[in-house]
Amino acid sequence: MKKLDDKEIRIALNSRLSTYKNCKIFEEVTVPSGKARADIVSVNGHVVAYEIKSDFDSINRLKTQIPEYDRNFEMNYIVVGVKHVESISSIIPDYWGIILAKKTRANTIRLLFNRRARLNPNLSFKDFLSLLSSNDIKKIASKKDYLGRQLTSSQVRKLFKQEVINRLDDTLPKSLKSSLKNQVRLQLKNL
Repeated sequence: MKKLDDKEIRIALNSRLSTYKNCKIFEEVTVPSGKARADIVSVNGHVVAYEIKSDFDSINRLKTQIPEYDRNFEMNYIVVGVKHVESISSIIPDYWGIILAKKTRANTIRLLFNRRARLNPNLSFKDFLSLLSSNDIKKIASKKDYLGRQLTSSQVRKLFKQEVINRLDDTLPKSLKSSLKNQVRLQLKNL
């Protein structure tokens, strides 16, 4: 079995994701804490992160990457070469998806879903909002449904990004938080 490197897997994954309808793809997305970087993030129905571990990579860093991915992305996938496919399921949470990248006899790369990702139960509302720029989050927060009832848009613009996010987290009911998450997805798709 031929070993696959990061670049080969990345090209195959990008190619696959680009066939999904209305899918926006980002590469090398650093989470707001700065403690991890997702190899690929797609925004379609959800914000989905993909961590690639090729046959040449070590999986040791996963223990620190998993909590960061869980705080920031709605769904997560690990994309592995054949070398890691056996050991990976004991390391990653059961709601993470597993995609096996395998080289065919024709020297193409097949991506096989070993396990579909489920919604991440550990998503942090604050960290999810932090994926947007300060200007974008302030523009959305200024709307009447969110902070616009209590503050003018110029008052919102004067706040630090984290203050805006904290106020949204503290004051919004669950239904409006869900609506706001939709706004974040839409904004990310339009970047």
